[in-house]
Amino acid sequence: MKRSDSGGQVSMVEKINYFDCHVDTLTEISGEKESLRHNRCNLDLERVFAFAEKYVQVFALWKDRNTMENNPETEFLQLYQRARSLLDAQSESMTFCQSGADMKKAHAAGKAAAFLSIEDISIMGNMAKEIKKLGFTFAMLTWNYENAYGAGAVYSQKKGLSAKGKQLVFDLLNQDIVLDVSHLSDAGVDDILSITQKTIIASHSNAREVCAHPRNLPKEHIREIIKRKGIIGINFYAPFVGSVEKGQLKELFRHIDYIFELGGEDAVVLGSDFDGCGNRLVKGIDGVESVPYLLKEMRKAGFGEKLCENIIFGNGYRFLGNI
Repeated sequence: MKRSDSGGQVSMVEKINYFDCHVDTLTEISGEKESLRHNRCNLDLERVFAFAEKYVQVFALWKDRNTMENNPETEFLQLYQRARSLLDAQSESMTFCQSGADMKKAHAAGKAAAFLSIEDISIMGNMAKEIKKLGFTFAMLTWNYENAYGAGAVYSQKKGLSAKGKQLVFDLLNQDIVLDVSHLSDAGVDDILSITQKTIIASHSNAREVCAHPRNLPKEHIREIIKRKGIIGINFYAPFVGSVEKGQLKELFRHIDYIFELGGEDAVVLGSDFDGCGNRLVKGIDGVESVPYLLKEMRKAGFGEKLCENIIFGNGYRFLGNI
């Protein structure tokens, strides 16, 4: 266990800075009366702004490719346009960003910062070539199944990228898209690592040595992400946290400690997977309103003030500040 610094006192009305590397909220908001400001999902801005001062959120766009037509562009554009309309409706308090400079400008104006990620780029169809123009910063090649580019981690760990997938990696890197390996097979991640020395991230994956789920990262990939100065988002989905159906916060902290032991104090961020895991969240976390409680429990568990601030905000902020 590697924890350092002295702890801090918790104020009942404490305002904190908050960064989350992965939520599916924009694709889960339903009904005309619901918005990003107020909804019945795991996250809305009313709940975030109740505790957050500076706020940065990576929103993922996702749809099950198997439910889409052979030419998915129309369905993808509908998904994208709805997501953008939900974001644009909150422009007085949240800015759509594509760079660290955009994020800093948003904060200087007293606004939150929002970034977009595509979760399974195959849902874009031919629109994948427009990914930068559409404003995406992050891209995952796969989801849980196999597609034209490669295999998901829960589908097959031994299947790597296809020739089309390898070419896509080059195309994305040439557009300065950050590759996210959270859903990719081990062999697929190895292919990416052999193609490029650029920074990669895992937006919502835990440590496989702590919980042996295929969606969690093996130590070799954790080390490589750390070496490349990427970030790893700790996922609140209970089956990724512990060996039992309902994970505990102490088990969540074991994943953080393990990544610290591999040298990842500057790599760990939160990748909650809010609204992407069917409310099967680690015990003690009900939604974004539970973040102050999480911070309180981190402090009680012995994570010092600097480590807490880095996990909750600082590491993600520094990473995005360099893109």
